[in-house]
Amino acid sequence: MSKTYEAAKISIESCMGVKPGEKFLLLTDVEQIDLAKEFVKAGNDLGVETVMVCGPVHQGGEMPALSKAAIDQAEVCMMITTGSYTHTKGRAEATERGCRIASMPGITEEIVQNTLGADYDEVERIGTILAEKLTKAEKIHITTEAGTDLTLYCGSRTGIADTGKLTEKGAFGNLPAGEAMVAPIETKGDGKLVVDGVIADFKVMEEPLTLTFQDGRIVKTEGPDAETFDAFVAQFEDTARQVCEFGIGTNPTCTIMGNGLVDEKVFGTIHIACGNNLFMGGQQDCDMHYDMIINAPTVWIDEECVMDHGNHIY
Repeated sequence: MSKTYEAAKISIESCMGVKPGEKFLLLTDVEQIDLAKEFVKAGNDLGVETVMVCGPVHQGGEMPALSKAAIDQAEVCMMITTGSYTHTKGRAEATERGCRIASMPGITEEIVQNTLGADYDEVERIGTILAEKLTKAEKIHITTEAGTDLTLYCGSRTGIADTGKLTEKGAFGNLPAGEAMVAPIETKGDGKLVVDGVIADFKVMEEPLTLTFQDGRIVKTEGPDAETFDAFVAQFEDTARQVCEFGIGTNPTCTIMGNGLVDEKVFGTIHIACGNNLFMGGQQDCDMHYDMIINAPTVWIDEECVMDHGNHIY
C-alpha cells in the first residue's frame, strides 16, 4: 500500500477514532478528489461506512446545500478541500450536534505523508500547557529581532489546544494539528507586527511586511508588498483588518511550505490572524480569516516568557 494510504488509515484510526458502525463522511472538491479517494479506501478497508461528497468550496462562503445535508447526518467528517469550511455555519452546526470533524484545507499528498505521523501525544502535551496559560492571560506581548513589538489583550477568552486528537463527541480541529490559540479582544491591541514568514492565502514573504495595529486594527502597512496586501484585504469585509487570533505552533514535523494549514503549526513560530473568530470563542464576524506567521518570536504571556527567539522555555 502507498505511504499516503497508510497515513490516511492512521489518521482515521488514531486521530478521528472512527469505528465500524459510525457514519464517516469525506467532504472534498474536484481539485482534491484523488487524495480524498485514498481516505475513502482506507475507511472502507477499516470496515467503516464511508461516503464521499464532492462540491465547490467558496472562500468565505457557506458550504453547498448537498454537502451540508451530508454533514448533518455524519458522525465523523474529514474535510479534504482546496478552500476551508472551518468558519462556515454548516460546520459549526455539525460540531454543536456532536459530529467529530477534521478540517484539512489545502492539504497535499506531501503533507499527508510527512506530517500526519507526528507524535500527537507530545503535540497534545505542549498544546495543553500553552492553552491553559492563554486561558489565564490578560495580555500577550510579542517581540522579534525583525522589529515586531505588539501587545494583545485576552480578557476572559478561553485558550484552545489543537492536538490532533478528535475522538470526543463534537471535537473539531485541523489535521495536521499543532497549535495553541486564543481569540484576543478584537478592539484592543497596539504596536507593530513584522510578518517575515507567510500570510495565508496571500504569499510567502520574500521581504518583511510591517503592519501597525491600533485598537486591534491594521491602520498602516509598510514594505514592498504593502500595496498588494492592502488590495488583498480590501476584497473582504471591513473586519478583515481587525485582529481575531493569536496562536503558537506546536508540531515539530511541520515546516514552512507556503500552505496555511501547515505553516501555522510550525514549532518555533507564532501567528496572528485577522477576520472571523466566531468559531473559536471570539465575537467578530467576517467573510475571511487569514493567518500571518512570524518566525523566531519572543512571547510573554502576562509576566511569563514562554518563547525566547522561537525557543519554547516554559
